[in-house]
Amino acid sequence: MSMIPYRVFLLGNPLDSTEPKKAYAKCLTVNNVSHEQFVKNVAEYSRIYMRGNIMGMLSNCVERLTMHLAHGDRVTIDNLGTFSLSLKCKGAPTEAAFSNKNIKEVNIVFTPCKSLKEKLATAEFKQIVRH
Repeated sequence: MSMIPYRVFLLGNPLDSTEPKKAYAKCLTVNNVSHEQFVKNVAEYSRIYMRGNIMGMLSNCVERLTMHLAHGDRVTIDNLGTFSLSLKCKGAPTEAAFSNKNIKEVNIVFTPCKSLKEKLATAEFKQIVRH
């Protein structure tokens, strides 16, 4: 597995500005892999399916995932994880006073499966020093 790149930042405590800043690591995004690049990479890796097949399959997966989530389903994809929805709402004084207008945002929640977590748990890290 590749090494996970990170940078170190000094961050203060937002609840207590008198505390000294502490060093924390943040993952570094090296590249934004486009859909086309990802499809090409998967096609080269699999050597069985052509790019068009993979692109079509991913498109169908996204379409069906969206449909299931919109119907209130939780979707589990083996060796990847589980997708579900959560809502950000403005509270109402009573249940009767609550309406759709209180719902401000829909969030997609992704929970990685155990095997994916385990693979990343054994990853090594590489600090990228700012110049």
